Amino acid sequence: MTSVRRRRASATGVSLHLRAGVILSALAGAALGALPARADPLPTPTVDFALKARLGGRVQVDMAHQGNRMRMEISNPAVPGTLLGFLNLDTRKVVLVSPSLPKMGVETDLPADFQIASLAGEGTRLGASEAAGEPCTLWRVEKSAQIAGPAVACITEDGIVLRTEVEIQGKTHIAFEALSLTRGPQKPELFLLPPGTRTMKIPNGGNLLPAPGLGPALAP
Repeated sequence: MTSVRRRRASATGVSLHLRAGVILSALAGAALGALPARADPLPTPTVDFALKARLGGRVQVDMAHQGNRMRMEISNPAVPGTLLGFLNLDTRKVVLVSPSLPKMGVETDLPADFQIASLAGEGTRLGASEAAGEPCTLWRVEKSAQIAGPAVACITEDGIVLRTEVEIQGKTHIAFEALSLTRGPQKPELFLLPPGTRTMKIPNGGNLLPAPGLGPALAP
């Protein structure tokens, strides 16, 4: 009887030990799950490419990328002419050439609509998606200047933004969406200002050129 009792006591001790281990593991898992997801740098382009996209619905964008340079041609059916943007992705500056002032370039910080097409900052991965026939990763944007509200971006593994959704007053809007994408070398002359263009530096654009897709100047 003594031997049987000892075996039962031993089995009981093992069972209690295992239960304690399971409980501790569950508590540890819950604690880890409660921690916020780690923010990582958002992917930036590692290849040259050209794409066509929409800004805020009706505004059309032709974009070209080479190295640290990007060119955007923005057209709105409601506004005559094409707004040109020549971006430096290292300095996060842009030279804007308005159709109303074709020989004058305004150098300023990236307006919001250029930000959502060329994101920089930090984010957390949310999962996989697809846009313009390309696989991409969904990122919740944690830190990116000049984006008005919470944003989720669909970015390819080689750093191309294909879609950006922004929450404005509790509603989600597709602020930027690629329609087609072609990877490959781009002509260097695309990234040069039109001949004879004079450049003037104005902090924040001096409100001369509001955001082309969502601002009043080019709003659909």
